[in-house]
Amino acid sequence: MLYFWQLTVLAVLLLGSDVHGTRLWEVHFQNATQSDFPKVVVKDHNVYRVDSAGGETALTTYATANTSFDDINIYKSQDSRYAIVYQIATPGQNRTINLVESSPTDQLQPKLHVVQYDKAGDVLPIIRPRLFDLVDRKEIEIGQDFIDNPFQIEDAAWQFRDHTYRFIYYERGFKLLQMIEINADGKARILVEETRRTSVDINKIAWGYLNQTARMWWLSERDGFNHVYLVDTAINGTRSMHQVTTGNYSVWDVIHVDEHEETMYFEAYGLVPDQDPYHVHLARINFDGTGFLVLTAAADGSHNSVWTVNDTVEDRWIRPLDDVDSHIFDNITLPERFHTPGRDGKTLIYGIIIRPKAFDPNKRYRVVEYTYPAPQEFAVPKDLSPSSQKSLAHYQKLADTHGVIVVLADGFGTSWRGKEFQNYSYKNLSDWGFPDRIAWIRAAASTRPWMDLAGGVGIYGSSAGGAAAMAALLWHSDFYSGCGGNEQWLGWPIDESYTAGSNIVHADRLNGTLLLLAGELDENVDPSSTMQVVSALNRAGKENFDYLIVPGEGHGVINKPIPMLQKKVDDFWRKWLDDTSR
Repeated sequence: MLYFWQLTVLAVLLLGSDVHGTRLWEVHFQNATQSDFPKVVVKDHNVYRVDSAGGETALTTYATANTSFDDINIYKSQDSRYAIVYQIATPGQNRTINLVESSPTDQLQPKLHVVQYDKAGDVLPIIRPRLFDLVDRKEIEIGQDFIDNPFQIEDAAWQFRDHTYRFIYYERGFKLLQMIEINADGKARILVEETRRTSVDINKIAWGYLNQTARMWWLSERDGFNHVYLVDTAINGTRSMHQVTTGNYSVWDVIHVDEHEETMYFEAYGLVPDQDPYHVHLARINFDGTGFLVLTAAADGSHNSVWTVNDTVEDRWIRPLDDVDSHIFDNITLPERFHTPGRDGKTLIYGIIIRPKAFDPNKRYRVVEYTYPAPQEFAVPKDLSPSSQKSLAHYQKLADTHGVIVVLADGFGTSWRGKEFQNYSYKNLSDWGFPDRIAWIRAAASTRPWMDLAGGVGIYGSSAGGAAAMAALLWHSDFYSGCGGNEQWLGWPIDESYTAGSNIVHADRLNGTLLLLAGELDENVDPSSTMQVVSALNRAGKENFDYLIVPGEGHGVINKPIPMLQKKVDDFWRKWLDDTSR
């Protein structure tokens, strides 16, 4: 498995550790395409140069099946003089998992799918960039000392000025990240280096190159919040980096750079102190850090700003969830926003409360929490975008069908509130932000007599949220009564933090009722993990659980419109509501 990704033209792709956090950043250079001659191809594991007449020249002969060059990730300089091709220098463990499709549509018998699936602690392949001169038809030796133990390598494009190639190196364990530059002589240097005591959050690292000078902007959490830095990459000068933005907010995107005025426009979380810190606002600042101005501070809510072709900003203001006429939506009622201090008694925790459409304030309603407390994201919707409306409609359906209050909140350990806030989850995934969310739910119920916590709170989630939901019944069953990890957050090498956060290891602690759902073709979370939980519960003599493996489905089955599946979920909640034993 190659741990880098082919990039779209004029874009740098930063891939998150889950299905959330994929980010595209504009850059202002592009690699030559393979339609330009000479072409570079990989054949019989080695690199060949192909001229316009179809003639081939072998540039390497030493690669084997175990040390093959990659035929997808080939990067040529703009003038097609040079090319970088990545090679597996040392093969990895290459673990696979077997997924059995029980009911394929094209045959009667089950179908076996063998999927590449590296797991935490596995031996990973060592990937190396190799440099080739396509005019002189030779390989140029690159010193490889700087690539010691990579988890992932990503292309960061050739530069048109000086025949230099740049890439991002993620060291395994995520404590070190570097942007490395290779020149046409094969000499390498580090342009930017990020180190952390815990882990570098790759979902926040981003960059963009300036057109008129040899500078680039770079996003980094090195001071505790994600901020913009300017890096001087001039080859004949010393490396320099200076911080442009400062403060207790996290920059999400640089949307425009005016090199003539030396000004940039950026979007960030937490720019306006008196608003929800998850609201995105637009600001302007000069390269030297002066002239800072929040341009959208007056309007509460998130602002999705777009820089247009005529050099103006289009502000797509998304008003707060509880500041819109609820009559314009058929499938949702607008949730109530609520915040209260978390475990430390001072940091505000933000969430939403969703009532049934037939809500009666004189009645009492059981409470169900939806959770996705993954370290790389936050879960609570902040706008009425199509994706948020889809999520809110799902929560509304649960509230209406079963007459419950549905709540969501983001506790410590999640993202975009600063590195210290996120670090609560490092080597501590079993925490899942429960102390904060439990405090949030109790505070909400203390002023809302219609929220009934007496019978225990229900909880459910998918993916990381599913693991957290089960953990609620293992570690916080005094509060929760029913519920329907990777190396970036637990580190490397493998240590006791993995077992400490394992639901399998602690299955004997289960108290409350549990429903487990999994798709038999899930390539994100190995379905055998669910079955191992079932096995552990059986060994512990637990009877208060049920499970369903859904044929033909993959990751995230809970919202699939499958009648049998939805009946299973509805029956679970009905039984939970009818249970008078608690």
